[in-house]
Amino acid sequence: MKEHQSKTFTRRAALKKIGLISLSASQLLALHTPQKKISTNKKILIVGGGTGAIAVLWRLLNTMDNPNITIIAPNEIHTYQPGQVYVAAGLYKQEEILKKNQNYIPKNVTWIKESVIKFTPQNNTVHTNADKTLLYDYLIVATGLEYNFEAIKGLKKEDIGTNNISSVYLDGTSTWEWMNKLKAQSKKKQQTVLYTMPNTPVKCGAVAQLMLYMSADYLKKAGLTANYIYTPNGGKLFGLKPINNKLIEVQKKYETITTKYHHNLIEVDIQNKIAIYEHNYELKSGWDAEFEEWENIEKKRDIVNIKYDFLHVVPPMYPTHSITNSQLAKSRGHYKGWLDVNRETMQHNIFKNIFGIGDICGIPLGKTVPSAAHQAKVVQKNLLSVIVQQQLLANYNGYSVCPIKVGYGEVIMVKFNYEGLVDRTINNAPNSQKKWWLYDLYESKTYYWNKILQGRL
Repeated sequence: MKEHQSKTFTRRAALKKIGLISLSASQLLALHTPQKKISTNKKILIVGGGTGAIAVLWRLLNTMDNPNITIIAPNEIHTYQPGQVYVAAGLYKQEEILKKNQNYIPKNVTWIKESVIKFTPQNNTVHTNADKTLLYDYLIVATGLEYNFEAIKGLKKEDIGTNNISSVYLDGTSTWEWMNKLKAQSKKKQQTVLYTMPNTPVKCGAVAQLMLYMSADYLKKAGLTANYIYTPNGGKLFGLKPINNKLIEVQKKYETITTKYHHNLIEVDIQNKIAIYEHNYELKSGWDAEFEEWENIEKKRDIVNIKYDFLHVVPPMYPTHSITNSQLAKSRGHYKGWLDVNRETMQHNIFKNIFGIGDICGIPLGKTVPSAAHQAKVVQKNLLSVIVQQQLLANYNGYSVCPIKVGYGEVIMVKFNYEGLVDRTINNAPNSQKKWWLYDLYESKTYYWNKILQGRL
């Protein structure tokens, strides 16, 4: 860890360089403009204890007089999840990205440290794993999603951190150890390293590539290399063409990166270190120039075995069972099983006293911290509109931010929404990448704890 800390700026020096000043919680509060508060004795229930849940909780507390709010969340520890990559890169310690949830759930809010196992929206009730039944007038669903390593045959959660298998989604510390073991083994002979990407929606979809580039740069700085293989289920490095093209150029600078598109990991033979994929592709023939289409498209599926030395897994991700097995889930389509909300108002499409926020929502985009922060504003405003029986005016436009780390000291900052890139002036200049790296590493964590979580965005 000291190796990289000695090459980077101190936090104060970094902030001076990028012209940022870290604000204390009291300063942020002073900058917050009070809104006209409303009063109601209706019961508001929030299910979840992550970013979306805590952010919308604080926005409601800031805009309501003595609200009757209950939050159901089993997690007593809150994780700054974007920081896991920096833990894996040896630039944070795990304890730096953890805080107690009690710091963000005030005593005038009823906190039930349990899990909801059943939703019965037709009765306005939820049921917990401790056999409690709670009644609500308004419900905010922020249950997040579930990692399912076991959906990959031969792999289970307990395998992560063993046998040269890692996943930054699960543990940044063991991934840092994985990086150093890779470095040590690379001194003896060139290693083959796989980075997977599943065929399900995922939280922050660029994470697999972040680990690819960070580990490749970590070895490069030590004069080492490896046979890096990135295996995304999709057919692009990024959904937006300008960013996709930039990432193609990024891969070229590492020289030994190979991307195998349309590969979905279905099995791992841990003992023999073999990753087994399904490779889905199309064979096209008979191009018709007049109608500009192929006359024949044959869908093909092959099973592909790839031998590896090190494996980084992005697990398949699914909505929580309590949502999937309820009337709150979408019954069909690409987001079947995910929370059925309007992608702009965040209101449930059937039960109008229910809103969703964060990873659980069956909408395009929206599975990043900035997304949840922006959704919190929409949910708070529209819930209050429902309470006072007014028209919903707030809309979420799909806003998301993805700081793609392409090496130590280099970040391509991507801002986008449902329509595409928000900032059309994004460039690949080294000075721009350095600025965003300094901000992301030194300032974004403080911004998260003091501003996003407390509903002051």
